[in-house]
Amino acid sequence: MGKRRSFGSIERVASGRYRARVHLDGAWVNAPTTFRTKAEAEIWLDSVRVDRVRGAWKAPRTTRITVDEYGTKWIQQRHGLKASTRREYESCWRNHVSPYFGAKRLDSLSPAMIRDWHGDLVARLREDLRAKDEARVRRETKLARSSRSDRKPRLPSEASTRDGSATAARAYRLLHSVYVTAVEDDLVSLNPCRIKGASSPKAAERPVLSIPEVLDLAVEVPDRYEALVHLLVWSGLRVGEAAALQRRDLDLTPGRATLTVRERAYPVKGVLDIDTPKSRAGLRTIAIPHLLAEQMERHLEQFTHAAPSSWVFTTATGGNIRMTYFQMLRRALNRIGRPDVRPHDLRHTGMTLAAEAGVSIAELKHRLGQSTTQAAEIYLHATVDHGRRIAERMDELAKEPSNVRPLVRVKPRAR
Repeated sequence: MGKRRSFGSIERVASGRYRARVHLDGAWVNAPTTFRTKAEAEIWLDSVRVDRVRGAWKAPRTTRITVDEYGTKWIQQRHGLKASTRREYESCWRNHVSPYFGAKRLDSLSPAMIRDWHGDLVARLREDLRAKDEARVRRETKLARSSRSDRKPRLPSEASTRDGSATAARAYRLLHSVYVTAVEDDLVSLNPCRIKGASSPKAAERPVLSIPEVLDLAVEVPDRYEALVHLLVWSGLRVGEAAALQRRDLDLTPGRATLTVRERAYPVKGVLDIDTPKSRAGLRTIAIPHLLAEQMERHLEQFTHAAPSSWVFTTATGGNIRMTYFQMLRRALNRIGRPDVRPHDLRHTGMTLAAEAGVSIAELKHRLGQSTTQAAEIYLHATVDHGRRIAERMDELAKEPSNVRPLVRVKPRAR
């Protein structure tokens, strides 16, 4: 609670800063910004009191700018953003923020309004994803029947691992960042985005393929994509990174085979775009296992042109796979009875296998091309069995005869 003074009041807010306000003309008027110390808040109140006596006091002007106007300008003024990141921001704002808050005044949003919006957004996204999953399973079921497959697709409740929380978190982070700047610009006194944990929701458990299923999937896809399935699993590359690989990016020297990620491919409104990875961490060279190196060597010989700048993976007509790969892979996953797995989950499968092999967080982070440890920790947390094996091995070491010691030592009695 704020401490009542003879003139105005001061309270400490959740951020640790201080908010000052005065009661004038029947209404409370907040200071245009919060203060780092209580003394600074008291100085502001004293200045207001002096101005009132002199007749020079003017209440802080409320901003007339709307959330949409400020948010759009904020995105436009983010210098150094990659074009793809800027498009993601614009899409997120247009689809998830603007319909709710766009026409409202920037200073009118409250924490309660943000909570209502976030809850509604998660619920809406979850329902949209559920409907899409059910429609996809219906399509795949029809396809399986027409092809007389003896494998049954899984039910939507089993197949779906998405709940919309990741998209809601991106929208929340964007709105929170916009209001951080609005506070700095003295357009609002406090950031209304204060939902604990909303920026980084707990990741849902995602499906992985077993090694036999990986081998089955590689058989189900056309021959020119067999090596691609193995690459996505055993290297952990993103689909866009694999689609942008060139012959010169592969070094298949026996015993020290590597691949280098320099670019990524992604579609923009039906047109393929090639760009560098979003962060410097995405530019990386990783070691690949011998079995993958052999697969890639055969693939290069059969399907890749000799020029160093030739794409490693192409369609039968020579186009980039990024535009057609997903539908082809989804059909193959349905044929092996795993419609719950998405193309991106091949990367997830590979990183889970790497974590089970005992790699460190730093190694996983490098392999993933991530600048933070959050993604790497997800895979390490998923390897409970591996952790149990480590604990059992520690037990074995402790029980070796050379390591056995009495649990309680009797100290010699002092004389």
